[in-house]
Parts: sequence; C-alpha cells; structure tokens
Amino acid sequence: MLADLDDTLFDHRHATREALGVLHAEVPAFRTWAREEFAIRHSEMLELMHQAVLARQMTIEAARITRFQRLLDAAGVPLQNPERPTKNLDPERPTSAAELARRYRERYEAAWQAVPGAIALAAALKRAGVAFVIVTNNVTSEQRLKLDRCGLRPYVDALITSEDVGVTKPDARIFETALAAAGVRPAEAVMLGDSWMTDVAGARAAGVRAVWLNRTGAVSPDSSAGATVSEIQSLEPLADVWRVLVG
Repeated sequence: MLADLDDTLFDHRHATREALGVLHAEVPAFRTWAREEFAIRHSEMLELMHQAVLARQMTIEAARITRFQRLLDAAGVPLQNPERPTKNLDPERPTSAAELARRYRERYEAAWQAVPGAIALAAALKRAGVAFVIVTNNVTSEQRLKLDRCGLRPYVDALITSEDVGVTKPDARIFETALAAAGVRPAEAVMLGDSWMTDVAGARAAGVRAVWLNRTGAVSPDSSAGATVSEIQSLEPLADVWRVLVG
C-alpha cells in the first residue's frame, strides 16, 4: 500500500490551526483579518513557499521567514526590527518575520499528531504483512521527523520523498519509485491520499488504484461522471477503511 503523509496520516491541518491561533491572538498585525481569513492567507503563502522549496529555489528556513514577511507586508504594518529578531513578542507591535517563523514552528511542532485512525491502520497493515510505503512531496528530514514524533515510523517500510526522487507528485516517476520499494506492480497497489490533484490523479496516471481521503467533505471532481474513485471521509473505524483499501 502507498500513502501520502501530510493530512493523510500526519494531521498537518490540526497543527497549523493550533499554531495560527496563537499567532492571531498574540500579533495585532494578523488581527487585520478574521481568524479564518488569516488561515486562508497563510495557507496560500505556505503552498507558494512550499513549491519554491521543492523546486530548490529556496531553503526551508528561508521559506518559513519569507512566508511571515509577506503576511506582515500584506497586513500593512511595519516591523519592529526586520534585521534582528526580538526575544519575545511585543503585545503592541509585530516583531521580525524570523521571530514569527520561530514562534509558529514551535507551536506547530507542539501540536503534531497522527490523523485519527492512522496508527491503527498502519499497525494492521504491518500485522497483515502488507508493504506500507509513504509517497510525499516534501523534504526528507522533515517527513522523517513527523513519522518519528507521531509514532508511525515502526510501521513504514519505505519513505519516498520528492526531494530524494527529484520529481513531485503527480509525476509517475515518484509512484514508480514507491512501487519498486514496495515490491509490487501498479495493479497490485493502492494509493491513499487527501489531494485529488497530486495523490489521486497521480496514482491513476501511474496505473495505481486510488482511494481519496476526503476529510473536509469536498465535492469529488468525478461527481459529474459518476464515482470512479473510492472515497472515505475518515480513517476510522478501521474495519470500514480496511474493506475499501484492502478488500
């Protein structure tokens, strides 16, 4: 079995929400927007910076700082000191982008957890002798840390990252690398992921059956032509998920 990591097994959405809640409460500049709009703006900027990191145009640390610098710019409030981070957040004014990035990262990591049901599913796959391979568009060191911190590492047979392979999902080559690591042919595999564009479309293009984890209740892109991709809304209960994934 192949699976995405972020927001499929690792609850990135939860950790982001917790970290943004702290910054929205502590930094007046970010209260320019309602909390939900702040989250949307952050998500858009995060994706933009993430793509730059994957393209090796920017280091992950530079991307984190640039993300908050651009959010502060959009809020239209000058920094205390753009060059030198302050030790603590000033309740009256925003601090440097570097300090905001550090503060966000601290709270983000503190909220790390597996998606509910992910560990039970991974353990069941291990007991059944099913190869379990992660296929993810991210930096290898970051994804290893998530697997370790969330308790998923003992159940994972291989971690295939875009950084190591040199291409990102939905490119078929990253799925081919994952299939080789699992020791199976495309027709023998299933791909579980939350992103239709990268996980579902990518797997199908590689000849792999896809299962869409749709935790947000989004409308399926296949809905107009009839459901051709299996869909689940949660990784719980295990018995129901197992029937869809393994049969």
